[in-house]
Amino acid sequence: MMMFEGIFPILAIALAGYLAARSGYLKENEYLAIARFTFNLIIPCLLFINMVHADIPDNFGIDFLLAFYVAVLFVYLIAMLLARHVFKAGASLQAVLAISATYSNTTVVGIPLVLQTLGSEALLPLFMIIATQNLVLFSVGTVFAEREQFDIRALAASLVRLLRQLLSSPLTASLIAGLTFNLLGIGLYQPLDASLSLMSEAAIPTALFVLGTSLHQYQVGRQLPAALLITALKLIVLPILVWLTMYQLFTFDPLWAKTALLASAMPVGISAYVFALRYQTGQSAVAAASVISTLLSLIPLTLILMWIA
Repeated sequence: MMMFEGIFPILAIALAGYLAARSGYLKENEYLAIARFTFNLIIPCLLFINMVHADIPDNFGIDFLLAFYVAVLFVYLIAMLLARHVFKAGASLQAVLAISATYSNTTVVGIPLVLQTLGSEALLPLFMIIATQNLVLFSVGTVFAEREQFDIRALAASLVRLLRQLLSSPLTASLIAGLTFNLLGIGLYQPLDASLSLMSEAAIPTALFVLGTSLHQYQVGRQLPAALLITALKLIVLPILVWLTMYQLFTFDPLWAKTALLASAMPVGISAYVFALRYQTGQSAVAAASVISTLLSLIPLTLILMWIA
């Protein structure tokens, strides 16, 4: 009962967003405006202010990230092989389905859930995953998606374009800015610090509300086999492998290990859909997997929270 009470506010706010969009109370342009406001201003404030005040380890958590991405990339390869042999997918679709099976919704779902269950000290390891997830998975995805038409100059141009897009993203830019302030010991003017902290308090409810409205936009359609495979890899196989790397193969601070385990069990992130749009393949399957995994992620997340409590 206590576990459900802890998760209930997350579900209730997301449901409110879904109902507001589904009922027509909010028009499409209105809830899309809320989404832009959330991702371009509110969440960057949260990322920046928490990174400024974070207690960053001496090695920047490189060992933690390596352990996390060993599991992620192993699942990525499994997903590619299954996409190739089960669905007879080409290189681009293989890469799209593999990213969908490994890309976690660490922002919209992750930040509220981690704050609610593990506290603000768990934000640093989560932010490290957020800061590197696009770079790692989109880079690997680009290489595999374009391997059949391999051209070193075209590939290099794609990677440079990807890096430019990442650096211009408000989420990535806010993390880098906060890290810079932290490492250089630059203090924030106290009233400005208080203003950003106040602004960041809106990040959690608005992100959850946006999650609800986003579920209204995507239809499951006829993509159940691929979507269910993606969901199984994302919500079952990936958390098991992250548990192995965090708890069995290596030893990490318990709070960091818990954060990584929760992050691995998050539903499919919307950026996977963006990657599918980039290559114009697998969009329906990714959208369906996003909806299904969001609904079903409550099961592994609840089990993990019961185990780590």
